[in-house]
Amino acid sequence: MIEKQNIIKFPDNFSQKKNKYIQIRDEIESLLFQYAIEKKDLWAVSLAAGRFSSMNLEKIDGSEKTIEFFKNCIETQKRKDLTGNSGDIA
Repeated sequence: MIEKQNIIKFPDNFSQKKNKYIQIRDEIESLLFQYAIEKKDLWAVSLAAGRFSSMNLEKIDGSEKTIEFFKNCIETQKRKDLTGNSGDIA
């Protein structure tokens, strides 16, 4: 005899965290890009954001994982094939 189970499937913790991190990433990227447009200096805003993230990630995860993260970001950028001049936001 097959029993029906009335179990509510809750989202797993990993899925919830992933969605949260994606939302935060997208919101911060939008804020940084808007600030770069306002200041007409994507390079300076990118340096400031990179400095903030590299310094804090190193404290949290250590140098090796932080460098790995930045290498992964660079590879993602290359795969996206973003060929436009992103420094020209004027």
